[in-house]
Amino acid sequence: MFRVLAIGWRDFSAYVRSFSFYLLCAFFLGVSGYFFWSALSYFSLLSFQVATNPQASVESLNLTEGVLSPFLSNMSVLMLLLVPILTMRSFSEEKKLGTLELLFSYPISNVQIVAGKFLGLTAVLLVLTAPSIAYFFLAEVVGAHFETQTLLVGYGGFFLVSASFISLGMFVSSLTDHQAVSAGIGFVVLLFFWIVGWMADWMSPAAGSVFQELSLTSHYFDLTRGIVDTMDLAFFVLFVVFFLFASLCSLEVRTWKR
Repeated sequence: MFRVLAIGWRDFSAYVRSFSFYLLCAFFLGVSGYFFWSALSYFSLLSFQVATNPQASVESLNLTEGVLSPFLSNMSVLMLLLVPILTMRSFSEEKKLGTLELLFSYPISNVQIVAGKFLGLTAVLLVLTAPSIAYFFLAEVVGAHFETQTLLVGYGGFFLVSASFISLGMFVSSLTDHQAVSAGIGFVVLLFFWIVGWMADWMSPAAGSVFQELSLTSHYFDLTRGIVDTMDLAFFVLFVVFFLFASLCSLEVRTWKR
């Protein structure tokens, strides 16, 4: 466990010491802040219109449906763009610089390498996204009271879908020596899993159900509204485990070639 933590801390330190990381932080917080402000402003306007017009009827007029769910959905789309940039360095840069071969020379197993890098990237993810929680405290100032339990479930779902992005990005990074290629392919594959559920209506019922189950969005939607389904949790856990195992297999193949 100590070796896993050491690898995780090594990668985490490398990320937070780079200037590009703070550019990503500024970009993420700026765009996510705009998403939150626009969702809250629209909800406030809609609430005012309903209050001043008794004949108007709006379904699901609450902060969870009107602000939290669209905000978390928009943030996940933003991570769809940023995570491939973060994960492209995990193996591709190490291969290019030759430091991966040095890592293999240490008494560390491939499982520990994969687990450590995943741990480091999830820590980077937490540092990147944690400040966004302050938006909800600022919303309290203007009288927008969000349920704590719903917030926890929503952010838990956001963490799970982002961890899924990281595991897939790590696998793609383990396949190539070029960071740009890793980021590009990672984004395309993530986009496929993001929109695959949209194709369900065009397929036969059997194929459509399979596509729907493979969709990240279909399993993420309920979590953004504070609804916990064990099937959704199991999907994300299996998704992460599968692509971490795929990354491990990729490293094992590289070891055999040596």
